[in-house]
Amino acid sequence: MTELMKRYEAETDERATWSWHNKEFVTDDYIAWLEAQITWRTASEKPERGETVLATYLDSYGKRKRVRAVYIRQYEEEAGEDYELCVEYREEQDEWYLKEGWYELIDNWNTYFIVGNVEGVVDYWLPIPPVPDTLPDGWEEA
Repeated sequence: MTELMKRYEAETDERATWSWHNKEFVTDDYIAWLEAQITWRTASEKPERGETVLATYLDSYGKRKRVRAVYIRQYEEEAGEDYELCVEYREEQDEWYLKEGWYELIDNWNTYFIVGNVEGVVDYWLPIPPVPDTLPDGWEEA
């Protein structure tokens, strides 16, 4: 069973069985759910708080870029010392916060870091499917 099938069953309490030879278990609801998981969403529809997504935008050269990103809402994330260029002060809390917007995530030494606003204007995003619970035989965790 795939990770998407497990997630479908958890979210809908319905069975999601697939077989190349026995297709009667594939329901229209399951197919619609799967298609929704791989459908690009417009930037006006925001992902859940803290959800890492695949975002796309046109860079300054007109080239389409895809990055791992997160959307941060206003006053949602306190700013650390490293974020001096993209912060907003909230007097009521006497605290600095990251400005609302899209932030690119980079993988550096097995940790994801927010590196600032995405350089272009994000126009679409796509949920990233969950990683498998187990690895194939012979594979090791990094």
